[in-house]
Amino acid sequence: MLEPTSAVGEQGGHPTDSTAALATGGPTLALGRAWATRHRRGLAMLARVAVLVLVVRLFVVPQLGGLRDETALSGLHGGWAPLALGFELGSLVLYTLATTVLLPPRTRPPYQRVARIDLSAIALGHCLPDGGAAGTALSWRLLVADGVPTLDAGLTKAAQGLGSLVVLMVLILGALLVGAVAGGGLSGWSLAPLALSVLVLLVTVLLARSVVSGSAAAGLRAVAVRLPRVGPRVAAGLDGLAERDVVRHLRGLLRRPERFSVAAGFSGGNWALDALTLYACLRAFGPGVGLQGLAVVYAIQAVGTWLPVTPSGLGLSESLMIPALVAFGAPQADAVLGILTWRLFAYWLPIPLGALAYASLGRRRAAPALVTTAS
Repeated sequence: MLEPTSAVGEQGGHPTDSTAALATGGPTLALGRAWATRHRRGLAMLARVAVLVLVVRLFVVPQLGGLRDETALSGLHGGWAPLALGFELGSLVLYTLATTVLLPPRTRPPYQRVARIDLSAIALGHCLPDGGAAGTALSWRLLVADGVPTLDAGLTKAAQGLGSLVVLMVLILGALLVGAVAGGGLSGWSLAPLALSVLVLLVTVLLARSVVSGSAAAGLRAVAVRLPRVGPRVAAGLDGLAERDVVRHLRGLLRRPERFSVAAGFSGGNWALDALTLYACLRAFGPGVGLQGLAVVYAIQAVGTWLPVTPSGLGLSESLMIPALVAFGAPQADAVLGILTWRLFAYWLPIPLGALAYASLGRRRAAPALVTTAS
């Protein structure tokens, strides 16, 4: 009795698993979808590698023609390359010091561990297109595992990221203005970095003031309460958010300018030494560029780093940095060799250093702390 019923089901309008698979494209397609689901991470990685190769092939390789000149390849000048290496190592040290200063003193791990955690996060960030977010997440997880309260670790990394961005924009803006005064005016390449730095600084100031004063929540509540039907509930939710630990803790951090001042100094030193690494790499092969040109080129690579297309803007940044250097007077071959050398120190060097740092952290794991400290 069961067998004829099954046959009728296959032929008489009651679809079985087989007919359903055929209706959706057949068993081969179903198996392909299942395989793709199981290997989606690997496929995503292959896609990212393909994008990176395509970017390098289309935008970077065409600019390497100048390297055929043998005089360019043999034109390394003096001790600029070792100096660039020293600058880059110094910038990494200052970055880890900025993290240490922002952590609450009562639960702050020893500096050696904070440094190794930061180096691990930087290395991961250089391996993924969205490396900034992945590196921040790894740093947060490792800090929590070392006993830092969850909220303190998260807010420390958020404050460091925002503060570091503000310091970078201030340095770029100052360098562009000083370079314009010394060079007799702004170059066309300077307009976009100048506008971006001013915009970022204005938005940051407005956000910081609204968080400290509570005006942002009040303004949002005034708008939300006027919404039809759901307005009162949205306003009540905003009232609850304003009283939560995250907002209160963030306000407490913003009201402690002395800690931020020291961290900003370390962040400024970190960016300045990284920019000096770029300058030293350019000088290793030629006369380099002026302050305005250096600020423009460094701003270009910073924007390229933020784009989640390739790791740290690899390939994308170079495709704009090299023409910008040429526009500011650097020979094509010197620009290419200088940028590639800078990438060796600023991008590739932290990866093995971070891998060694992560391996040296061991298996120490503390219970996650959900409360924050008063400091």
